[in-house]
Amino acid sequence: MAEHSTLATQSAAARIAGWTLLLLMVSGFTGMLAFGTSPIVAGDAAATAQNMLTHERAYRGSLACGIVMLNCDVVLALALYALLKPVNSTLALLGSFWRIANAGALGVGIAASLVALDLFSNPKYTSLMNGGQSHALALIFFDLNNRLSLMGLMFFCFGAGIHSWLLYKSRYIPRIISGLYLFSCIEMLVCCFVFIIFPSTRRALDPAFIVPDALAELSAALWLALKGVDLRIESGDQRAFPG
Repeated sequence: MAEHSTLATQSAAARIAGWTLLLLMVSGFTGMLAFGTSPIVAGDAAATAQNMLTHERAYRGSLACGIVMLNCDVVLALALYALLKPVNSTLALLGSFWRIANAGALGVGIAASLVALDLFSNPKYTSLMNGGQSHALALIFFDLNNRLSLMGLMFFCFGAGIHSWLLYKSRYIPRIISGLYLFSCIEMLVCCFVFIIFPSTRRALDPAFIVPDALAELSAALWLALKGVDLRIESGDQRAFPG
């Protein structure tokens, strides 16, 4: 009875993880489409300010989508822990901690961007300094958001890498999907380290370097949401427990 209850919990967690991952991806792509290219002009605070003031609502909309994403990541971390705990509870927990760390980094970055927006137009700040000073300070906050996004992506790669390995090991979903997910996490993590050591490479590789992960996550999300996972019950012979 206890084993059957555990399997039922895993099955529900798989569905929650799938639908949450789909929502995360939809909100992420919506945020990208809401603003399009980056509003930040490197080294030019005045041009960045003009971009922000012209498209402020669109940028705030993209930040709102980011808030949806980070909350989805927290739910996803808990759902994947519930699903993968029977495979290896320590690794499943570590992977979830890293995913929550990613959400935390993104949250601080979004807060920094909101402060930067206020530095452009809020009298509370603009009355304390001239336009050049407030714009320069805002650019620092936007840069902070970029750095935190990169750190969050690294946390994500560690967490998702562990979870994809556990999915691969357990065969809960087809190994071609979990294997692609694991490969994409490693590829993105390598790119992140390259971006830190050689910052100029980011302009050449971004956003193409996330394409393998987008394909892997979409495949995993659809499988988990629509088909569930293939759980096995030991009862003399093995039989599939429906996802």
